Amino acid sequence: MDKLQILHADMDAFFSAVEQRENPELQGKAVIVGGVNLSNRGVVSTASYEARKFGVHSAMPIAQAKKLCPDGIYLPARHGLYKAASKEVFSILKRYTPLVEKLSIDEAFLDVRGCERLYGNPVEIAEKIKIEVKKKTDLTISVGVSVNKFLAKLASDFDKPDGLTVIRKKDIKSFMRHLDIDKIWGVGDVFAAKLAEKNIYKAGDIWPYSLEELKNNYGKAGVKLFFLSRGIDNRDVKSRSEIKSVSHEETFADNISDQDKLFAYLFKMSEKVSFRLHSNSLKGTTVFIKVRYSDFNTYSRQQSLKVAINSSEEIYQRAKELLMQNDLLTKPLRLLGLGVSNLCQEGQEQLNLFTDENEDQLDQTIDQLKRKYGFDKISRARKLYLNNDD
Repeated sequence: MDKLQILHADMDAFFSAVEQRENPELQGKAVIVGGVNLSNRGVVSTASYEARKFGVHSAMPIAQAKKLCPDGIYLPARHGLYKAASKEVFSILKRYTPLVEKLSIDEAFLDVRGCERLYGNPVEIAEKIKIEVKKKTDLTISVGVSVNKFLAKLASDFDKPDGLTVIRKKDIKSFMRHLDIDKIWGVGDVFAAKLAEKNIYKAGDIWPYSLEELKNNYGKAGVKLFFLSRGIDNRDVKSRSEIKSVSHEETFADNISDQDKLFAYLFKMSEKVSFRLHSNSLKGTTVFIKVRYSDFNTYSRQQSLKVAINSSEEIYQRAKELLMQNDLLTKPLRLLGLGVSNLCQEGQEQLNLFTDENEDQLDQTIDQLKRKYGFDKISRARKLYLNNDD
C-alpha cells in the first residue's frame, strides 16, 4: 500500500457521549460509565473528556476514579442503548464502502479503494463521514486516514475528540520518529521496560537495529517492532463475513510438560481468541483444541455448546476440560492451540439466563484497554506465570 486508502473511525468517549446525548443536563460534566452495578470493585468503561481532566480513564477501578473525581456523575452501563447507537454509526460507515472491519462497538477500519468516483478522495470521505455521523446521531467521531491500518489507527487517536488526521507516505518518517515506543501495538509495560534497558524510548530509536538483531533479541515481537516502527503494515481490511472461526496456537521453543505453565499459555490464547471475537461482535458454539507432541503426532478435540460464548474465562474453561478429559497432557507438548467456530453475531445467539454480566463487562473493559495501549498492557493474574518467558 503506497497511497491513502485506509480509514480508522473511532467514536469519542462513546458510552459517556451517548449518555450526554440522552440527557442534555449531563453535557459539559464529568460523566463516568462503569460496570453493571457501579460497586467500588467495578471498573470504568468510559469517561467523558471532562472526567479525563481529573485523570480518570478506561479500566481504572471505580474506587480510584471516585477519589480522583468525587463530584463526577457515575452511571451504570446501558449496553442496549450503546448497541443501538453503534448500529446507526455502522450503517453510515457501510454506505461508503463494503470493506468495513468492525473492531469493537465504537471503532472500525475502512478500505475506500475504488470509492473515489462516488464519494471523493479518502480525506473527503472522512469529512463526509464525520458530518453525517454528527448530523444523524448527534455524536462526534474521530477519523484517521493513511496508507495502512496501523498508521490510520495512530492518526485517529492523534487529535481527539472530533479529529481528522492524515498521515501521508511522505510524512511517515517524521511522524514515527518521535512516537513513544509504547504506542506501537504489542509493546506493553514488560516489553517497554526491556527496550528501555537499551535506551529505546521512541520508534526512531529502533531504526539503527537490523531485522536480524531484533528477531534474535525479541523473537516475533522484535520482527513486528522492526516493521511497525517504520510504519509498515501489510494487513488487509477484512469484513466480518469472511471470518469462519477464530483460533490461536503457539509452538514452544522447548517442549513443555509443566501443567501450570501450559494452563497459563492456554489462558493467554483464550484472551487472544476472546479479544478477536469481541472485536467482531461474534460468539461461537464450538470450542476446539490442538496439541502436538515432540514426535510430531498431532491431535484435535472439540466440544459443541448449547449457548454461544466469547468470554476469555469460558473459552479457557472449555479448552481446559478438553485437555483433561482426553488425557492430552500425559506427554510434553511441542504445540498448543485453541479456537472457537460455528460463529454467530452477538445478539443473534440463544440467550443464557446464567451469563455472568460482571465477567462480560470485565472482558469488554480489558479489550478496550488492550485496543488502545497494546495487547500485553493488561491481563488477568493467571498469566503472570509467563512473565519471565514472554
